[in-house]
Amino acid sequence: MLDIDEMSSKEIHELLHQVGYGHLGCIHEGKPYVMPMSYYLEDSDIYLFTTEGMKTHDIDANPEICLQVEEINDPLHWRSVIVNGRASRLTVQEDIEGACHLCDEYKYS
Repeated sequence: MLDIDEMSSKEIHELLHQVGYGHLGCIHEGKPYVMPMSYYLEDSDIYLFTTEGMKTHDIDANPEICLQVEEINDPLHWRSVIVNGRASRLTVQEDIEGACHLCDEYKYS
């Protein structure tokens, strides 16, 4: 029998902070799709890093997204978090540079 425990808010935040990658769920041409995505958690904001393309066009069309993050130790011992929210693009150059700086810090920490 699989034992399922609900994670506390602190455990969820810790998992999101330590992992840094997950699966982004969006809507493409009316259908859901999921793709791997790097992110950075800063307080209660999640920054997604991507290039211009299908994801950005689909998020512009429908900003409702979800991010699924997991930590798998073995088939019986794993944790998973799903975060639902609305994506918005950074448009102010100072904000974009700040987010890029966060990404660089995360990569080299």
